[in-house]
Amino acid sequence: MYVAKLDLSWFRSPFLRHSFLVEHNSQIAKLVRAGVKTVEIDLERGTAARPVNAPTAAITATEPPAGQCSAASPKPAKPLARLNEEYVQATLAKKQLDQTIHAVFSTFTETGTVTPRQAAEAIQEITIVTRTLANAAVFMALSQNRAGDSALSRHALTTCTLSLVLGQAFQCNPLELQELATAALLHDIGLLQIPPSIVLRSRITSLPLSQREQQQFHTHPRLSALTLERQHGFEPAVLHLIGDHHAYLDGSGYPQETRGAFTSDRTRILMIADKYDELITGFGGASPLAPHQALQRLYQEAAQGTLDQNTVAQFIKIVGIYPIHSCVRLDTNELAMVTDLNPARLHQPVVTITHEPGGAEYPAPFIVDLAHQEGQPYERAIEAILDAVPASFPSNSTRAA
Repeated sequence: MYVAKLDLSWFRSPFLRHSFLVEHNSQIAKLVRAGVKTVEIDLERGTAARPVNAPTAAITATEPPAGQCSAASPKPAKPLARLNEEYVQATLAKKQLDQTIHAVFSTFTETGTVTPRQAAEAIQEITIVTRTLANAAVFMALSQNRAGDSALSRHALTTCTLSLVLGQAFQCNPLELQELATAALLHDIGLLQIPPSIVLRSRITSLPLSQREQQQFHTHPRLSALTLERQHGFEPAVLHLIGDHHAYLDGSGYPQETRGAFTSDRTRILMIADKYDELITGFGGASPLAPHQALQRLYQEAAQGTLDQNTVAQFIKIVGIYPIHSCVRLDTNELAMVTDLNPARLHQPVVTITHEPGGAEYPAPFIVDLAHQEGQPYERAIEAILDAVPASFPSNSTRAA
């Protein structure tokens, strides 16, 4: 069926959109766990049989039978296979987008210009990916193997894609999304006008910048905005977003004259997407973090007042404390992959268990909902995320793609 409307606010919804095609029972289970009581369905856009002249209908969601979502008995590995296929698709899309964004930055390096049309065409490609591929797969494809990656074009791609996903979650209208994506794509273009030696040393803590060099580095948001202003055709809203993307809420950011407490919601979205990618790449001289560690750091900085708590909470809600596709070790020493999220209990996702405590593969991987283990002889919990995927892990071949 095609869902046209939910009786739940966007912020509480487990999905980024309130209009989507239901293809799996897991989607219905997520709606029920989120508190959805009724949904309106569009019979014109669904595939179910439709009586002649039937209007849009309302249906009531019912709780699945006890134990249905939590059973630990062996199940077909189709969910895991589907996730791996989605990851492959997202990885291929990322490679294509890498080439598109690299071309934009190469043109700027050679000519010193970038046009609104160039930016719009690149953003259109990114938008298509966010609308057609699973967000979890896109997120993991963008996050994997980024440690030490200093390519400005790949940073722009990740920041732009994550900003679009967050902007959709906060119900930004199409114009607002376009402006946010444009700002996210070009927010650091001013770095190309700062001496490369300063940019390089900004990433090495053992060779700190002098006060004068630090001040010069901190001009890059304004340089980005001024550069685009001279190109003409970029909206003032885009320039404001770029100029303020390092103006943290507690006053620790820059430029100093910008008050972080008065930044817009979209600026705070851009700020968090930018910060996340800096954390996983190690930009700024710190050691690169794994995706789940970067999410923890964002949470800590939000608690300290540096970042907006509401925006960080939504980001973590979308991604999960343990992101889908993460390889984990359980407290039973079994190995598993996170295959779904529990919106109300992000620390207890749904996992597909693939390996026995001794390391041997189970003949048939099986699903366990860590938030609903009633009736089981013992309860499992995640003990650690594996940064290095074991060679025998079923998804290893796709991770190496």
